[in-house]
Amino acid sequence: MDLDEVELGLVVNLKTLREVLKRLSINGKRWWVASDPSDALESHSVTVGHGDPGCVDRLNTLYFKVPVLNDEKPLVGTDRLILLLDCSVISSEQPGLYIEEGRVLEDPLADIECFFMPIRQALIAMLRNE
Repeated sequence: MDLDEVELGLVVNLKTLREVLKRLSINGKRWWVASDPSDALESHSVTVGHGDPGCVDRLNTLYFKVPVLNDEKPLVGTDRLILLLDCSVISSEQPGLYIEEGRVLEDPLADIECFFMPIRQALIAMLRNE
């Protein structure tokens, strides 16, 4: 992972991220940890879903890889995996699809904004004890 592009990122452990994701719901879309955290060290990421957990259609659900900073498994378990949340290092598994004027389009920037900005706002609110 190249951290040269990171200007200001949020670092959070997996347990805290899960707590934040459980409370997030915007326009019927939800966020959830979609991968097995025990595989995170091998893949160097945790997959987070955004949309409808029961749907795999790219019109309704996207998956994003969030980098894991740990080199070794935390002694206290996967809840202590450290994740880096910054739009420059988060990547989608595949672009979302949007229907506009009868055409199917991709908009990677809209994908990352819809995914990342609510998480960022919720983490900042948590820091402020809101």
